[in-house]
Amino acid sequence: MNEGISVLIGLSIAYVASFLGMLFAYLSYRRRQRERAHRHEEARHE
Repeated sequence: MNEGISVLIGLSIAYVASFLGMLFAYLSYRRRQRERAHRHEEARHE
């Protein structure tokens, strides 16, 4: 029974870590997209 709980806890930690990694990657992607769009707008107005 202890082994099953250990596996459950390990998988839960892995799931949370994976979710946080995907969240940070998405936020980084959105930030880069906004910066790229902002630079594009500035270039059009020059």
